[in-house]
Amino acid sequence: MNQVTPSEGTTRPSPCETAAGRTTRHILVVEPEALVRWSLGKYLSRWFVVHCVESRAAADQVLEDHPIDSVIVSYHRDHRLAEDVEQIARARNQAVRVIRTVTQASEDRPDVPDTLYVEKPFELAELAGMLGVQDTSTCH
Repeated sequence: MNQVTPSEGTTRPSPCETAAGRTTRHILVVEPEALVRWSLGKYLSRWFVVHCVESRAAADQVLEDHPIDSVIVSYHRDHRLAEDVEQIARARNQAVRVIRTVTQASEDRPDVPDTLYVEKPFELAELAGMLGVQDTSTCH
């Protein structure tokens, strides 16, 4: 499991406090592709503490050990994994923000309340916006 913390000097204030009153937000990224995990972890660490995992067991451990505010989960290979992780995350934090990554716009998207979808490939700035932060850099 990789944990990426906000870089000192580049951390921007969170746009809102979390449900528990913390100002540091934790994100769980569940993604089978190593390069995608690395890219998301590196990019999002400007604003968040990012926990990147590839398996259900690792996701369960992160959810047990950390207060997760947002979940980014790959939905294109293992729908059951995504649904299980989301269910556990919501049981621990009803206000958790869930973003499912899909590979095709036409891919089946169940109507799940409070779940957002983003199609791969996506702009990292788009994902940041979905998480409530704004990327003001010109290089993505």
